[in-house]
Amino acid sequence: MVISNLNKIHIFTIFVIFSSLFFGCSTQNNQKLNIFPIVFSISRNQNVDIYKLSSLGGELTQLTTDKSSETKPTWSPDKKTIAYLSDINGTSTLWIMDSNGKSKKEILDSDIKVNNFLWSPDSKKIAAEINRNQKLNIIIINLEKNSKEILNLPYSKAFIGDWSPDGKWLLYTVEDTNNKGVMRKSINGVDEFTITEKDDYSPKWSPNGKWIAFMRKNTLGSFDLVYTNIHGEKEVILLKENMNKIDYDWASDSKNIIFSKKEKQSKMNEIFKIEIKNSLVKQLTFNRVNDVNPRWNNKNSNIIFSSENENILDLYSMLIDGSEQTRLTKNLDKFIDSDW
Repeated sequence: MVISNLNKIHIFTIFVIFSSLFFGCSTQNNQKLNIFPIVFSISRNQNVDIYKLSSLGGELTQLTTDKSSETKPTWSPDKKTIAYLSDINGTSTLWIMDSNGKSKKEILDSDIKVNNFLWSPDSKKIAAEINRNQKLNIIIINLEKNSKEILNLPYSKAFIGDWSPDGKWLLYTVEDTNNKGVMRKSINGVDEFTITEKDDYSPKWSPNGKWIAFMRKNTLGSFDLVYTNIHGEKEVILLKENMNKIDYDWASDSKNIIFSKKEKQSKMNEIFKIEIKNSLVKQLTFNRVNDVNPRWNNKNSNIIFSSENENILDLYSMLIDGSEQTRLTKNLDKFIDSDW
């Protein structure tokens, strides 16, 4: 899950069960968090299904019941549809359903294995990274027109990166014998532009459409966090010589990036924020456990993240300065992945 937006969504092999939820929070706090509903994949009785949590302290609603693994549930931007992967037909294929788990539909042929996928900003298309003829290709699925089109890419390996905020361009990472780096391609035309030509991964477009951030493998074998403009000019290294690839997310104002990386003293992943203007870094969590997958909520007022301690994984919220940390879930089952 390359760290992509796709990711945007991480797989955890951890033992956890939803037994209770953080209580004592008011409806006002629930609105302040602005993250609900949340969808999860949970493993129970050797089966992985998707569940939904609609409010703080609410009951879990099971959305899938097939005797197969349904993983990587991902909301469309308009919160009307959930895309997910299912192996009900023997391979990992792409499905969609409505917000209540109804109208389930497989949207690619059952023999097409999907590694990763991303919703377009207008919720009308899905870009899927697929295995096809021993190559990693990208296919654009138009849900309105019920059409599918393979992007014409002359590479053996192309990994999905991110949609442009206007939905007209797609970022992806190329990795084959003759080419490498970050590219952007027109969805409606033939234009393709090279952004970088180095060992770069996990590109993400800033919400204002002006910048592209990505992870660059350096000469030491670790990774730097870099950003540039959409033409690949004026590269700026924000974070240098990280031990591993990091989870990161742009703020909606495009002025900050939050990220998770290993802290030197605790040797655990903590959450940090960096200002784009002056590269000023501020540590937001001091947990001495692994805090990962940081995301801004829709209104840019809170940061949501996952925290792991002794094989327990929970979701937490905090303000953008790291204060008012709130535990959202208390889990004792095998929690696979989530989206909000």
